[in-house]
Order: sequence, then structure tokens, then C-alpha cells
Amino acid sequence: MISGRQALAQIEQTIEKARQQEAQCELAYTRTTEEVGRLRIQRTEAFRDLARLKLDAIRQDQVVGQLDAAERQALNVLNSRQEALRQLTERRRQAEEQVRQADARRQAAVDTLEQALGQVEALRRDVEAKISADPQWIAARAKVAEITGQAQQAEKKAVQAEADRDEKRRPYEADPLFMYLWQRKFGTAAYRASPLTRTMDRLVARVVGYDKARANYALLNEIPEKLREHARRIIDDLRTVRDRLTALERQALVAAGIPPLEEKAARNKEAVDDAERGLTEARAALGELDRSHDASVLEGDAPYREAIALLAAADEREDLNQLYEEALRTPTPQDEAIVRRIQATDVMINRALRQAVDAHRQLKETAQRRAMIEQEWEELRSQGYDTPYGTFGNEAALGNVLGGVLTGAIGGAILGQVLRGGFHHGPSPWDSGFGGGIPFPQPGGFGTGGSFGGDGGFRTGGSF
Repeated sequence: MISGRQALAQIEQTIEKARQQEAQCELAYTRTTEEVGRLRIQRTEAFRDLARLKLDAIRQDQVVGQLDAAERQALNVLNSRQEALRQLTERRRQAEEQVRQADARRQAAVDTLEQALGQVEALRRDVEAKISADPQWIAARAKVAEITGQAQQAEKKAVQAEADRDEKRRPYEADPLFMYLWQRKFGTAAYRASPLTRTMDRLVARVVGYDKARANYALLNEIPEKLREHARRIIDDLRTVRDRLTALERQALVAAGIPPLEEKAARNKEAVDDAERGLTEARAALGELDRSHDASVLEGDAPYREAIALLAAADEREDLNQLYEEALRTPTPQDEAIVRRIQATDVMINRALRQAVDAHRQLKETAQRRAMIEQEWEELRSQGYDTPYGTFGNEAALGNVLGGVLTGAIGGAILGQVLRGGFHHGPSPWDSGFGGGIPFPQPGGFGTGGSFGGDGGFRTGGSF
């Protein structure tokens, strides 16, 4: 069994491994794309040599000049791309380091807060054990229990009366003549009508037996309202006696010296909140660079394609094709050597292109797996799964699933199921309502997703 924080730390380690894999895939992709560009330039140089050998001086200067211009332009594009990617990769590496440092600061702040909370909780347990023998506290506690029982019974009766009202008034509300008289407030001081209308309404009232039905219908509506009001009064009484009990407990805590410990914990909590904000900012900056990286490398790499297109257009011109075909038809030893260079280079270009495509696919899949794990990590953390007061009982399955996700053998949905299925909310210092509970909320991302305060508020499903 491991704590929630340990489980999320394990996920963070997996994210770090995924980023390392991603960096390796990116390096392989960069090298293969650079190799394709280098081979394209090598092929262009071979055509340049062939042009010098086969063409007359005028045509030679023209063709070689065009090849040289295309090569220079492509090299400029490739160099610019390489430098831009290097800068982006370096900024991304720095952002990853910023996230690691921010997370370390947060973990240190959380550790300090836990220690402070432990001191608060230890003193509170000690005071609670001692005051439980105090007659005044026993009487106050008994009074709370007594009125709590009364409130529960009052709520139960009010709910039952409301259900009976809804059931028993249906026949009345289904009678259009009765409802006509009821809505006009016939038989009450609020009834207003002309003499003729009064006469007709009295006739209708005698036909439907309105006087008796009105009394019954009014009683049906009145009883639940009275019972609900009675329940509210008891709840007010319960709040009062609970406040007295809490004040008594708080007085004992103060006498035992808890305020300095609470103030220390509150300062530590503020430090955790500050660290949380720093981590959030660092992760946002890294996320922005991740998106820039994906747009540059995974979803386009337009500068690379532009450079290759320039070289391809240069060495696929019609006069070069004619030159190549002529060299094949009438080979000389020099022609043949250059042609073999071109053919060998074509084979290497095709091989390098396949490697580049494969490296790009691996890079994209690794980046997607990393993003998926990060999404699960962020979602679970936002739901409070990183609390030290929660545990995971399926740590072996979690480790296996994370390893499978890292290799691509297991999808993200399985990871989410394992994480949510293995988590158990344990007790935390915020769960106790003794003395009013801890006087500040849990830090962000540090909760358990529940409601806290213990005896701080009575709820039975009603509107109070």
C-alpha cells in the first residue's frame, strides 16, 4: 500500500521517462532528417560533376550555377531550422527543469505543513481525551445528541408529510371546479367577485361540496409546512447547542496552547499555496513550449520539407534528367562512376527517408503517451489524489500499467481505471470537528474531494 503522494510521484517518474524517450526519438528524427538533406546535397554535387563533364562551357555554367544556388538556399533553410529547433529544445529543457524545481519546492512545503498539522492533531487528540471526562462537556455532548435525534425525527416527519401531501391532493387538483374556486379564494376574506358571479360560484360550491373539501385541502398543505417549520426551529436549537459545545472545546484547546501551533500550520499552508502557484505557472510555461514543439516537429516541420523540395526541384530539372539519361546511354568510365554515385545516393536517400518516417512516428507516439499520462496526473491531482491521507492498495498493478503505457502496450483509459479503482480516502486532520476543526481550508490539490468539518453542520437531506 502506498500513499496518494507516492502514487502520483510514481506517475511523475513515468512522465520523466517518457520525456527522456521523447528526447531520444527527437534526436533520432533530427539525425535522419539531416541525413536526408545531406544525401540530397551529395546527389546535387554528383549532378554538378556530371554537368561539368558532359556539357559545354556555357550550359555548364548555367546548370552548375542553378545547382549551387539551390544548394546554398537549402543549406540556409536547414541551418535555420536546426538552430530554431536547438533553441526550442533548450528552452523546453529549461522549462522541464523549472517544473522539477517548482515541484520539489512544493513537496518540501507540503512536508513541512504535514509536520505542523501533526503537532496540531496530536495536541487536539490529547485535549479531546482529557475533556471527554469533564462533566460540563459530557452534558453538552449529550444535549447535542438529544437535539440531533429530535432534528432527525422532525425531518423524517416533515418529509413524510410532504410525500403524503403530494399524493393526497391529486384528486382535489384533478377537479377543475374545485380548483377554480380555490384559485379565486372562494370562502375567504380575499374572495372578490360581482354579485352574479358570487351567486354562480355558490351554486358550484354546493355541487362540489367545496366547504368541506377546502378545509381538507388547506389542512393537507398546512401540516407539512408546520412540520417543516418545526424542523427548522429544532435545527436552529441544534446549531446553538453545537456552538456551545464547540466553544467549550475551543476553550480547552486554547488553554492547552494550540493557537501558536495553528498559526505555524497556517503559515506553512500559505507556503504550500505559493508553491502550488509556482508549480502551476511552471507547468503552464512547459505546456506552451510542448505545443510549440508539437507544431514544429510533430505536425509539420515545414522548413525541412522546404529545403528538401528546393534540392529535389533543382536535381529533377529536365536538362539534368536528359543529362542523366545520356550518361546512361553512352557511358564513359567517368560518366559511369558519377552515375553509380547518383544511384547509390538514391538508395541511401530512400533508406534515410524510411528511417525518418519511422522516427517521426515513434516521436509522435511517445509524445502522445507522455501527454496522456500528464493529463491523467493533472486530473487526479486536481481531484486531491495526491493527499498524504489517501492510499493506493494496488501499487503492483499501478506499476505494471505505467510500464505498459510507457511502451504503448496499454492505453490511458486503463491507467485511469486502475488509479481510481485503487484509491482509498483515509482520515485527515480536517475530518475532525473537535473545537471547530482546523481554522483554514486545505491547500489546493491537497484535498480528498469530500466535505470536511465533522460535526460542524447537521444535514439530513432537507433544506437546512
